[in-house]
Amino acid sequence: MNSSQNLQKSTLSGMVWKFAERIGAQLVSTVVAIVLARLLSADDYSVISIVTIFFTFANVFISSGFNTALIQKKEVDIKDYSTVLYISLAFSVFIYGILFFTAPLIANLYSAPILVPVIRIMGITLIVNAVKSVLCAYVSSTLQFRKFFYSTIIGTVISAFVGIGMALNGFGPWALVAQQMTNTVIDTCILFLTTRVRFVLAFSWRRLKGLFSYGWKILVSSLISTVYDEVNPLIIGIKFSGADLSYYSKGKSFPTLISSTISDTFSAVLFPVISKLQDDIGAVLNYTRRFMKISSYFVFPLMMGFLAVSDNFVSVVLTDKWMDASIYIKIFCISYMFNIIQNGNLQAIRAIGRSDIILVLEVIKKTTYFAVIASFVFFTNSPQLLAITSIINAGVATVVNTLPNRKLIGYKYRLQIIDLLPNLLIASVMGAGVYFMNYIEMNKLLLLLLQVAAGAVIYILLSIVTRNENYRYFINMIKNILKRGGKDEKAH
Repeated sequence: MNSSQNLQKSTLSGMVWKFAERIGAQLVSTVVAIVLARLLSADDYSVISIVTIFFTFANVFISSGFNTALIQKKEVDIKDYSTVLYISLAFSVFIYGILFFTAPLIANLYSAPILVPVIRIMGITLIVNAVKSVLCAYVSSTLQFRKFFYSTIIGTVISAFVGIGMALNGFGPWALVAQQMTNTVIDTCILFLTTRVRFVLAFSWRRLKGLFSYGWKILVSSLISTVYDEVNPLIIGIKFSGADLSYYSKGKSFPTLISSTISDTFSAVLFPVISKLQDDIGAVLNYTRRFMKISSYFVFPLMMGFLAVSDNFVSVVLTDKWMDASIYIKIFCISYMFNIIQNGNLQAIRAIGRSDIILVLEVIKKTTYFAVIASFVFFTNSPQLLAITSIINAGVATVVNTLPNRKLIGYKYRLQIIDLLPNLLIASVMGAGVYFMNYIEMNKLLLLLLQVAAGAVIYILLSIVTRNENYRYFINMIKNILKRGGKDEKAH
């Protein structure tokens, strides 16, 4: 078997394992989120929502630069991983110290004294994440995505029991704290044991400098992007109320979960694969186009369908006390349909080593973003209208991110439209059909189940009737996996 066939096999295997990991983890996480939402109040969630804002910023510094550089680097050894581990640990301890001593100030800003112990205890996970980020870079670079499956599933399941158990016993927001901490610690421990990476007591400034030349631009880009992602919840938490922040966060979480499951699966495999092929622009273009086609084939209908059933979903699953979150589900379903287009273009640029372009794009996009957000903050007094900025900014980001790839890899606008439009059209027709089913008078739970089933049937039928390329590709991929599995069984 030649190197190209080996890479294709590794890519397919990695995609299957990564998808299984994401689906398994998200299914468990969704069930847990629903159970906890029914057990806890919006005020309980507001505590963890506020802490998450600051921890998201902290984790950018710890894991968003060097780990990406490790994956992108053509030749990497244990000394590179050890060097990044030690610098990441140093960053994590430093940032934890800052959060530890500024916790009272943050608590005063939000008038929530409980934030002090929560920040100081949860901050320990920052140090754990420093180790995890390096292990994740190793697994991604070597395409051993099976390791992610085991660590994520085991960590998610155990933390689910911890979180629900504490919620049932009246621990309130501490149930969410314990759940997240348990998940991070177990996930990292299992990754360490299964990868068997043996770090060495070695630190190379020369190698760090080489990784930094690529990684610092990714770090700054990620930081700018994170500032944008968290500025809305930051403003809502300060300007409005903790309950408004909880509705916003809960409404955003479900579309995020669906979109990220698909997008992260393909991106996690696409980036290391393209990095290995970065000198072959034709191959980079082909893999990027395949990412766009397949990921949009799944994301578009899921977002359209979820938007159509959002009111019914909240009422049945979360109960009517969370109904104010429904509008945010609709907003982010629309916004996140653009994400895969942005993501696919960015992964290609990252993989061919042009982190300088990534940084320039982030500066351009975020300058526009903050101008839009500032206008909405100044002229409106509604958290829902503030959330709508995500749709406007997603459209801007989509246009900006596609610009460089026209010349870098030849992925022109015409090709992107050809790749995405068929999926968008059949998803829109399906979504419209599911939405009008809301006018049927029947039990809400039965109606929700009927809508989900009808949406799936309509989308598959439309895919068959229109001879959708991606439907055929997916079916053939499943057949090949089953054939390979059958051959493996006979061999044994």
